Amino acid sequence: MTAGLDALPQQRQADVLAALCALETDSRPLPAASYRALAEPALREVVREMLATAGRVLVETGTGYTSGYDDGIADRLAEEGIGVLPPDDRAILALVLLFSVAIPRAEGKLAPEAPWTLGHPVPRQRLNGTKVPKGVVKAGLQRLQDAGITRNIGDSVRPGPQFDRLTPAMSTTIFEELLLLADPRGPLADAIRRRRASSTLASAESPVPGEEHHGH
Repeated sequence: MTAGLDALPQQRQADVLAALCALETDSRPLPAASYRALAEPALREVVREMLATAGRVLVETGTGYTSGYDDGIADRLAEEGIGVLPPDDRAILALVLLFSVAIPRAEGKLAPEAPWTLGHPVPRQRLNGTKVPKGVVKAGLQRLQDAGITRNIGDSVRPGPQFDRLTPAMSTTIFEELLLLADPRGPLADAIRRRRASSTLASAESPVPGEEHHGH
């Protein structure tokens, strides 16, 4: 429980808890109108507060709200090897994202603001035509599908509902990694590396809170 939730009447507390449960379990973004705690700004802030206690954040998508990991928590989990896909599955997912989102965006066939889940369906046959063995592709796609990371559309595949749970910063990072993979020597890749280097340098030069030097 949090201070914000404790201060609410019992019925409003129930509204918040119902929205939280749905956010964490529903495979699709929730329309705000479906839950009072998402439709009303004051209650929505309590939802954010409750999610934050678990290292989670409220994620707004084009069709509603869902929840995901805070960027800092996600980075820490990855560093500890928690929730990290095995190499074969990462390779297959990278192919799906390249063919479904990165290439169509580069060709102007997919709007830059389009959700990952609206990427172009990728025929399985196209994935089988890569250097990844067919057996590995088949097994990996099944695991990715089971985890909601990809979604089957007939005999094709596209990014699944887990991509709706990405924060804007994490979504940008993944797309940049795809650009670096697809064209590592291109101008966009150079710009990404320069920006990241500049950001890292700025972070290193920033004083740690509490350790600033104060003159006398």
